[in-house]
Amino acid sequence: MNTPALLSGLGLAAIAVYLFRLAKQDMGIRKELKGLTPIRIRNIQPGLCLVEGTVESQETLSTPYGQLPSVWFHYEAFERRTRQDSSRMYDHSLGSGEQSRPFILKENSHSIPLMPDGGRMSTYPHKRLFKSESGTRTGMGDRIKKLKEMDQNRYPEGGKKPFFRKLEVNAPLDIPDDLVELAMGSGEAERAHRKYFESWVQSGDRMFILGTAAMAPDGSGLRIMKAGRSPLLLSSDPKDLTAKAFQRTMLMGLLVGAGSAALGIFLIMIGLGAG
Repeated sequence: MNTPALLSGLGLAAIAVYLFRLAKQDMGIRKELKGLTPIRIRNIQPGLCLVEGTVESQETLSTPYGQLPSVWFHYEAFERRTRQDSSRMYDHSLGSGEQSRPFILKENSHSIPLMPDGGRMSTYPHKRLFKSESGTRTGMGDRIKKLKEMDQNRYPEGGKKPFFRKLEVNAPLDIPDDLVELAMGSGEAERAHRKYFESWVQSGDRMFILGTAAMAPDGSGLRIMKAGRSPLLLSSDPKDLTAKAFQRTMLMGLLVGAGSAALGIFLIMIGLGAG
Protein backbone atom coordinates (compact mmCIF):
# COMPACT_ATOMS: atom_id res chain seq x y z
CA MET A 1 0.00 0.00 0.00
CA ASN A 2 1.27 3.46 -0.96
CA THR A 3 0.10 5.51 2.03
CA PRO A 4 1.15 9.01 0.80
CA ALA A 5 -0.65 8.46 -2.51
CA LEU A 6 -3.74 7.13 -0.73
CA LEU A 7 -3.91 10.07 1.67
CA SER A 8 -3.37 12.56 -1.17
CA GLY A 9 -6.12 10.89 -3.18
CA LEU A 10 -8.56 11.00 -0.26
CA GLY A 11 -7.73 14.67 0.29
CA LEU A 12 -8.41 15.49 -3.36
CA ALA A 13 -11.64 13.51 -3.22
CA ALA A 14 -12.77 15.55 -0.22
CA ILE A 15 -11.91 18.77 -2.08
CA ALA A 16 -13.91 17.56 -5.08
CA VAL A 17 -16.97 16.87 -2.91
CA TYR A 18 -16.67 20.35 -1.38
CA LEU A 19 -16.37 22.02 -4.80
CA PHE A 20 -19.35 20.08 -6.16
CA ARG A 21 -21.39 21.17 -3.16
CA LEU A 22 -20.46 24.83 -3.75
CA ALA A 23 -21.31 24.47 -7.44
CA LYS A 24 -24.72 23.09 -6.49
CA GLN A 25 -25.31 26.09 -4.21
CA ASP A 26 -24.26 28.48 -7.00
CA MET A 27 -26.64 26.72 -9.38
CA GLY A 28 -29.50 27.22 -6.93
CA ILE A 29 -28.67 30.91 -6.46
CA ARG A 30 -28.41 31.33 -10.25
CA LYS A 31 -31.93 29.91 -10.65
CA GLU A 32 -33.28 32.28 -8.01
CA LEU A 33 -31.57 35.28 -9.61
CA LYS A 34 -32.83 34.47 -13.09
CA GLY A 35 -35.77 36.76 -13.73
CA LEU A 36 -35.26 38.67 -10.46
CA THR A 37 -34.92 42.40 -11.11
CA PRO A 38 -33.60 45.07 -8.72
CA ILE A 39 -36.32 46.78 -6.71
CA ARG A 40 -36.46 50.05 -4.81
CA ILE A 41 -36.67 49.90 -1.03
CA ARG A 42 -40.05 51.61 -0.99
CA ASN A 43 -41.49 48.86 -3.22
CA ILE A 44 -40.16 45.82 -1.32
CA GLN A 45 -42.70 43.04 -0.73
CA PRO A 46 -42.26 39.87 1.37
CA GLY A 47 -40.05 37.32 -0.38
CA LEU A 48 -36.70 37.16 -2.13
CA CYS A 49 -35.52 40.55 -3.37
CA LEU A 50 -32.54 42.24 -4.98
CA VAL A 51 -32.05 45.74 -3.61
CA GLU A 52 -29.44 48.46 -3.19
CA GLY A 53 -29.04 51.26 -0.72
CA THR A 54 -26.71 53.18 1.57
CA VAL A 55 -25.57 51.69 4.87
CA GLU A 56 -26.59 53.59 7.98
CA SER A 57 -25.87 52.65 11.60
CA GLN A 58 -25.41 54.37 14.92
CA GLU A 59 -23.90 51.32 16.67
CA THR A 60 -20.68 50.12 15.06
CA LEU A 61 -17.90 47.57 15.48
CA SER A 62 -14.21 48.47 15.45
CA THR A 63 -12.09 46.71 12.85
CA PRO A 64 -9.43 44.64 14.66
CA TYR A 65 -6.25 46.15 13.22
CA GLY A 66 -7.16 49.69 12.11
CA GLN A 67 -9.81 50.29 14.83
CA LEU A 68 -12.17 51.84 12.30
CA PRO A 69 -15.97 51.97 12.75
CA SER A 70 -17.77 49.31 10.72
CA VAL A 71 -20.97 47.26 10.55
CA TRP A 72 -19.29 44.19 9.05
CA PHE A 73 -15.62 43.23 8.94
CA HIS A 74 -13.40 40.32 7.98
CA TYR A 75 -9.82 39.80 9.15
CA GLU A 76 -7.03 37.38 8.34
CA ALA A 77 -3.38 37.10 9.35
CA PHE A 78 -0.78 35.45 7.12
CA GLU A 79 2.77 34.21 7.52
CA ARG A 80 5.20 33.59 4.66
CA ARG A 81 6.45 29.99 4.64
CA THR A 82 8.50 27.78 2.35
CA ARG A 83 6.93 24.69 0.82
CA GLN A 84 8.56 21.46 1.98
CA ASP A 85 8.88 20.06 -1.55
CA SER A 86 10.37 23.22 -3.10
CA SER A 87 11.87 26.60 -2.34
CA ARG A 88 8.68 28.42 -3.32
CA MET A 89 7.06 30.67 -0.72
CA TYR A 90 3.37 30.81 0.12
CA ASP A 91 1.09 32.69 2.55
CA HIS A 92 -0.03 30.46 5.42
CA SER A 93 -3.15 31.64 7.25
CA LEU A 94 -2.60 32.17 10.98
CA GLY A 95 -6.26 32.87 11.72
CA SER A 96 -9.34 34.53 10.29
CA GLY A 97 -12.84 35.57 11.25
CA GLU A 98 -15.54 38.17 10.88
CA GLN A 99 -18.12 40.12 12.80
CA SER A 100 -21.28 41.90 11.76
CA ARG A 101 -24.21 43.64 13.33
CA PRO A 102 -27.68 44.71 12.13
CA PHE A 103 -27.80 47.94 10.16
CA ILE A 104 -30.18 50.03 8.09
CA LEU A 105 -30.22 50.10 4.30
CA LYS A 106 -31.46 53.50 3.16
CA GLU A 107 -32.61 54.98 -0.14
CA ASN A 108 -33.65 58.64 0.02
CA SER A 109 -36.40 58.78 2.66
CA HIS A 110 -37.06 55.03 2.68
CA SER A 111 -35.17 52.43 4.69
CA ILE A 112 -35.24 48.80 5.77
CA PRO A 113 -33.30 46.95 8.53
CA LEU A 114 -30.89 44.19 7.55
CA MET A 115 -30.17 41.24 9.84
CA PRO A 116 -26.73 39.82 8.88
CA ASP A 117 -26.95 36.40 10.60
CA GLY A 118 -26.12 33.67 8.08
CA GLY A 119 -25.19 36.19 5.39
CA ARG A 120 -22.13 36.17 3.17
CA MET A 121 -20.13 39.10 1.85
CA SER A 122 -18.87 38.85 -1.75
CA THR A 123 -16.89 42.08 -2.13
CA TYR A 124 -16.00 44.53 0.62
CA PRO A 125 -15.73 48.25 -0.24
CA HIS A 126 -12.69 48.86 2.02
CA LYS A 127 -9.44 46.95 2.54
CA ARG A 128 -6.24 47.57 4.48
CA LEU A 129 -3.03 45.62 4.97
CA PHE A 130 -0.57 45.89 7.88
CA LYS A 131 2.65 44.41 9.14
CA SER A 132 4.46 44.56 12.46
CA GLU A 133 7.23 47.14 12.18
CA SER A 134 9.48 45.02 14.39
CA GLY A 135 8.36 41.75 12.81
CA THR A 136 7.31 40.30 16.16
CA ARG A 137 4.00 38.74 17.19
CA THR A 138 1.94 39.53 20.26
CA GLY A 139 3.36 37.82 23.34
CA MET A 140 1.58 34.83 24.86
CA GLY A 141 0.89 36.75 28.09
CA ASP A 142 -0.92 39.50 26.19
CA ARG A 143 -2.89 36.91 24.20
CA ILE A 144 -4.04 35.17 27.37
CA LYS A 145 -5.03 38.54 28.82
CA LYS A 146 -7.08 39.35 25.71
CA LEU A 147 -8.66 35.90 25.76
CA LYS A 148 -9.79 36.51 29.35
CA GLU A 149 -11.28 39.85 28.30
CA MET A 150 -13.13 38.15 25.42
CA ASP A 151 -14.40 35.44 27.77
CA GLN A 152 -15.71 38.05 30.21
CA ASN A 153 -17.77 39.58 27.41
CA ARG A 154 -18.99 36.29 25.94
CA TYR A 155 -19.55 34.40 29.20
CA PRO A 156 -20.94 36.47 32.10
CA GLU A 157 -19.84 35.82 35.66
CA GLY A 158 -20.72 32.23 36.47
CA GLY A 159 -21.43 31.36 32.82
CA LYS A 160 -20.16 27.98 31.64
CA LYS A 161 -17.33 28.14 29.08
CA PRO A 162 -16.92 25.22 26.66
CA PHE A 163 -13.48 23.67 27.11
CA PHE A 164 -12.79 23.13 23.40
CA ARG A 165 -13.87 26.54 22.18
CA LYS A 166 -12.34 28.23 19.15
CA LEU A 167 -10.07 31.03 20.31
CA GLU A 168 -10.18 33.28 17.26
CA VAL A 169 -13.65 33.50 15.77
CA ASN A 170 -14.73 37.10 16.09
CA ALA A 171 -11.51 38.95 16.83
CA PRO A 172 -7.80 38.05 16.59
CA LEU A 173 -5.68 37.51 19.66
CA ASP A 174 -2.49 38.41 17.80
CA ILE A 175 -2.48 42.20 17.29
CA PRO A 176 1.07 43.62 17.48
CA ASP A 177 1.21 47.11 19.00
CA ASP A 178 3.53 48.42 16.25
CA LEU A 179 1.41 47.80 13.13
CA VAL A 180 2.20 49.90 10.05
CA GLU A 181 0.05 50.02 6.93
CA LEU A 182 1.32 48.57 3.65
CA ALA A 183 0.26 49.44 0.12
CA MET A 184 -1.74 46.61 -1.46
CA GLY A 185 0.28 44.77 -4.09
CA SER A 186 3.53 46.54 -3.20
CA GLY A 187 6.91 44.84 -3.02
CA GLU A 188 7.01 45.48 0.72
CA ALA A 189 3.67 43.70 1.11
CA GLU A 190 4.98 40.79 -0.92
CA ARG A 191 8.13 40.46 1.19
CA ALA A 192 6.54 40.93 4.62
CA HIS A 193 7.01 37.88 6.83
CA ARG A 194 3.67 38.39 8.57
CA LYS A 195 0.73 40.35 7.19
CA TYR A 196 -2.50 41.45 8.87
CA PHE A 197 -5.43 42.04 6.53
CA GLU A 198 -8.86 43.53 7.21
CA SER A 199 -11.79 44.47 5.00
CA TRP A 200 -15.00 46.14 6.11
CA VAL A 201 -18.31 47.89 5.43
CA GLN A 202 -19.09 51.19 7.10
CA SER A 203 -21.86 53.78 7.24
CA GLY A 204 -22.21 55.65 3.96
CA ASP A 205 -21.24 52.70 1.76
CA ARG A 206 -23.44 51.80 -1.20
CA MET A 207 -24.26 48.10 -0.99
CA PHE A 208 -26.13 45.60 -3.16
CA ILE A 209 -28.06 42.87 -1.38
CA LEU A 210 -29.84 39.65 -2.30
CA GLY A 211 -31.97 38.45 0.58
CA THR A 212 -35.44 37.68 1.86
CA ALA A 213 -37.78 40.41 3.03
CA ALA A 214 -39.83 39.16 5.97
CA MET A 215 -41.94 40.70 8.72
CA ALA A 216 -40.17 41.25 12.04
CA PRO A 217 -41.46 39.02 14.90
CA ASP A 218 -42.84 42.08 16.72
CA GLY A 219 -44.73 43.16 13.60
CA SER A 220 -42.81 46.42 13.34
CA GLY A 221 -42.23 46.04 9.61
CA LEU A 222 -40.24 44.26 6.94
CA ARG A 223 -36.58 43.43 7.31
CA ILE A 224 -34.05 41.73 5.03
CA MET A 225 -32.57 38.46 6.29
CA LYS A 226 -31.53 34.94 5.38
CA ALA A 227 -34.51 32.62 5.30
CA GLY A 228 -34.32 28.85 4.88
CA ARG A 229 -32.24 27.83 1.88
CA SER A 230 -32.56 31.21 0.23
CA PRO A 231 -29.28 33.16 0.34
CA LEU A 232 -28.34 36.42 1.98
CA LEU A 233 -25.54 37.89 -0.13
CA LEU A 234 -24.00 41.35 0.06
CA SER A 235 -21.53 43.11 -2.21
CA SER A 236 -20.22 46.55 -3.05
CA ASP A 237 -20.11 45.46 -6.71
CA PRO A 238 -23.46 44.77 -8.43
CA LYS A 239 -21.73 42.43 -10.91
CA ASP A 240 -21.28 39.90 -8.08
CA LEU A 241 -25.04 39.42 -7.75
CA THR A 242 -25.99 38.41 -11.29
CA ALA A 243 -27.04 35.06 -12.71
CA LYS A 244 -24.06 35.25 -15.08
CA ALA A 245 -21.59 35.62 -12.19
CA PHE A 246 -22.96 32.56 -10.39
CA GLN A 247 -23.04 30.56 -13.63
CA ARG A 248 -19.36 31.35 -14.10
CA THR A 249 -18.39 30.26 -10.57
CA MET A 250 -20.62 27.18 -10.89
CA LEU A 251 -18.90 26.06 -14.09
CA MET A 252 -15.46 26.76 -12.60
CA GLY A 253 -16.34 24.73 -9.50
CA LEU A 254 -17.57 21.81 -11.61
CA LEU A 255 -14.45 21.90 -13.79
CA VAL A 256 -11.97 22.05 -10.91
CA GLY A 257 -14.03 19.54 -8.91
CA ALA A 258 -14.03 17.06 -11.80
CA GLY A 259 -10.26 17.42 -12.18
CA SER A 260 -9.73 16.92 -8.43
CA ALA A 261 -12.01 13.89 -8.43
CA ALA A 262 -10.23 12.27 -11.39
CA LEU A 263 -6.78 12.83 -9.90
CA GLY A 264 -8.01 11.72 -6.47
CA ILE A 265 -9.38 8.42 -7.83
CA PHE A 266 -6.13 7.83 -9.71
CA LEU A 267 -4.04 8.39 -6.55
CA ILE A 268 -6.37 6.22 -4.46
CA MET A 269 -5.94 3.37 -6.96
CA ILE A 270 -2.16 3.78 -6.77
CA GLY A 271 -2.34 3.90 -2.98
CA LEU A 272 -4.36 0.67 -2.86
CA GLY A 273 -2.02 -0.98 -5.31
CA ALA A 274 -4.63 -1.39 -8.03
CA GLY A 275 -3.37 -2.12 -11.50
